[in-house]
Amino acid sequence: MRTLAHVSDLHFGRIDPDVVAALEADLIAQDPDLVVVSGDLTQRGRHHEFLAARAFLDRLARPVLVVPGNHDVPAFNLMSRFLRPYGRFSRHISSDLSPVVADDVMAVLGLNSARRLVRHWNWALGSLNRRQLARAARDLAAHGEGRVRVIVTHHPAVLPPAHRDGPMLFHAERALGAFAAARVDLLLSGHLHRTHADLVTVPTPGSASPPWPMVVAQAGSATSTRLRDESNGYNVVTLDTQPPRIAVATRAWTGAGFESVAMRAFARDDGRWTQAA
Repeated sequence: MRTLAHVSDLHFGRIDPDVVAALEADLIAQDPDLVVVSGDLTQRGRHHEFLAARAFLDRLARPVLVVPGNHDVPAFNLMSRFLRPYGRFSRHISSDLSPVVADDVMAVLGLNSARRLVRHWNWALGSLNRRQLARAARDLAAHGEGRVRVIVTHHPAVLPPAHRDGPMLFHAERALGAFAAARVDLLLSGHLHRTHADLVTVPTPGSASPPWPMVVAQAGSATSTRLRDESNGYNVVTLDTQPPRIAVATRAWTGAGFESVAMRAFARDDGRWTQAA
């Protein structure tokens, strides 16, 4: 069994210090095998915001896998935005924009969906190109056999039913098709500042086999003051291979600390994921 703490949208530069302190304590108490941060560590991509985010991650003293979000690309320095969009992220957080963490239970891959320039000049949108999807397929082929296969992006490829008009990935169907072909089990994302966990089925391009089921889990904003009708929170994700099972437990800020408020579980039956009782 492995435990992931799925944290997203920290937004250092616009945080609640009490929530940050409580989150740090709760993450240390949960003692996850891996802390996954699905982007937006900063509010405006400023150096001092990245320094605060780096200090927070260091205090956790846990293995981390981090991908950038759209807020981690410099917002006001256009030269930095277009010439070195991930320079500050690489300097302060991680120089690896396609991180992989694999062991005998899980293969977790991070993909950078944040872009310096996006269609319609809407900085909130993201994308994954064909080169990234091909690399993910190769990495999963190399590391994923017999393991729970996890993809981490900032932007969601699947929107919650109540928020179908939210910002997401361009060409999401192409990305989902590639993930289905690679037999991905779990998609982790953030961006919307809303928590969601569900099962989706995706056709495999060029295949007559039935659509492939995947678990999708979004984390809300962990520490930002910019909330979307729900309190700060994060997800604790449990991965099992014997028997195959994924559980997503949401821990939310109550004003005094973080507490478990919801849980969804999924089991693999005859090689395919279904919702568990």
